[in-house]
Amino acid sequence: MKTSLLLISSCMALAWSVGASAACWKPVPSPKSLTFTASQGGAPFPGEFKNYTASLCLDDKDPAKDSLRVDVDLNSVDTGLDEMDGALKTDDFFDTAKYPKGSFVSDSMKQVSPGHYTVTGKLTLKGVTKVITVPFTWVPSKDGKQVRLDAKTTLQRRDYGIGKGQWDDPQYVGLGVDVIFAINFVPAP
Repeated sequence: MKTSLLLISSCMALAWSVGASAACWKPVPSPKSLTFTASQGGAPFPGEFKNYTASLCLDDKDPAKDSLRVDVDLNSVDTGLDEMDGALKTDDFFDTAKYPKGSFVSDSMKQVSPGHYTVTGKLTLKGVTKVITVPFTWVPSKDGKQVRLDAKTTLQRRDYGIGKGQWDDPQYVGLGVDVIFAINFVPAP
């Protein structure tokens, strides 16, 4: 990991300075905290994953130990349309019978500017692993007891074999899928 990880640890020290001394953080479950927007027939098509786990660990003494892991239950996909949710679970899309979860495991984090960071790591969906870099903001609450992580990235669904058969055609399903994280973290016990 790069020496710039010292910068992220310094910022995280601010979050801990008001009494939070834990090095690891866990998410506070809330609706719409892990969402996506794809397009179908040229129209936006939103959805969310209702179940996921995450852990973020930061070490102010050794930034090389900083880590972020997110595991998503792909069976928890919710578009508000039962028929579409069922279709997304088939082998044409997520193939949840064979690949019930997706995961992101970080390799490195770095500060880009105050409050703005990037995390680089391995995203695995449908048995395919790719290295991606995701920009995010990290904002501690005034009392230091929570931290808000906001991130947005665009994935190319074909990179992960998502959308087979007729659904491979971008006139039916757009190639880019925006994934948005809006997660509050609290110190983990």
